[in-house]
Amino acid sequence: MTPLEIQFLEKWGTLTAAARELHCSRSQLSYCILRRRVSPDLRERLARALNLTVEELFGDSTSHKTS
Repeated sequence: MTPLEIQFLEKWGTLTAAARELHCSRSQLSYCILRRRVSPDLRERLARALNLTVEELFGDSTSHKTS
């Protein structure tokens, strides 16, 4: 189990509950966590919900928008 999965269990109990709170589907959240699909908006919402930055949570900066 990854540290991110442990944080999920502590905060929401299930992936479904987390998806409901983050206003996305369970599959979208799962793909985001597993890094199969990068969704900057969802990564930012997830990081905020866990009181972390995207970089702290995912170890990269793919969510930054360039202007």
